[in-house]
Amino acid sequence: MIPSLLYYLGLFLQIDAYAARKNLKGLPREELPKLGDVFRQGWHYLFALGLLIYLLLYLKQEALAPYYATAVLLITNQIFGKRLGWADLKHFLYETGQVLAELVAILGAIGLIIGALSVTGLVGSIATDLVLLAGGNVYALLLMGAATSFILGMGMTVTAAYVFLAIVLAPSLVNSGLDPMAVHMFILYWGMLSYITPPVALGAFAAATISGATPMQAGFSAMRLGSIIYFIPFFFVLEPALILNGAPVQIIVVLASALAGVLLIASSTQGYLIGYGTFGEGAWSTLVRTVVFIGGVLFAFPGSEDMGVSHWDAVIAGAVMVAIGLGTGLVTRRAAPG
Repeated sequence: MIPSLLYYLGLFLQIDAYAARKNLKGLPREELPKLGDVFRQGWHYLFALGLLIYLLLYLKQEALAPYYATAVLLITNQIFGKRLGWADLKHFLYETGQVLAELVAILGAIGLIIGALSVTGLVGSIATDLVLLAGGNVYALLLMGAATSFILGMGMTVTAAYVFLAIVLAPSLVNSGLDPMAVHMFILYWGMLSYITPPVALGAFAAATISGATPMQAGFSAMRLGSIIYFIPFFFVLEPALILNGAPVQIIVVLASALAGVLLIASSTQGYLIGYGTFGEGAWSTLVRTVVFIGGVLFAFPGSEDMGVSHWDAVIAGAVMVAIGLGTGLVTRRAAPG
């Protein structure tokens, strides 16, 4: 629950900061659609959503669920919604074919990578080799595990990549003294990251076709908006309190500092902090944002006994860096002409 909260909070804060920096305004309240009108016009879409949830959670049909849900969506729309004409159907097939063609090309390239690893027998030994390279160092082991999960997540479904890594990699991480549940979540998170990370970024590339953006532009935008998710797995694997495994007071303290860290990371990424304003433009602004970003990471860092850094040491260091960064930015902004 807490990692999800931190991730979606980071998304919301970044979008809000972007809107504030660009001075974007929402629709006036009188122009917003009424809830009742929206429900009367689109209630039939709930059939497809309900079927999708049922197939995923109860029947465990991850591969077939999207096809059945799409078929139900099209049928219910033809019966209860605005029917598609021949021109609409032609446009639908064209757009769908375009999306699938791009995804097939990407998957084909990824398949060559995974196929080469499989044919040479490296898939079975790559995780073991990385564990040996780590030399028993838990931090090197986590980095190796993140890289392995990311690579295998490119060519496999999340479930397949997780099952493989849970057998090959997870025991080594657990034996190093890490929390078992946190280790398995760490593997799962990093196995999913290829969906928003170029050059793969399947989820972002599919969204690019819908939005009209270039695939790589959408991929890097998704990577920036989801930047907090690259840190969250390391935070909760080092501090199990972030997955509700700890004393209530410890969970509250760690959560509070993590929320502050996410706020600072999201704000520095987009260049706008609530109550402070924009970070300005130019090279000096980039430096200020970098300092605040590092301070935010230190705020959310749970600490490590092996590194000799406690949670409060990290929080104090983060607070000092944020104060320096924001103070420097404020002085620069006041000294700017006009």
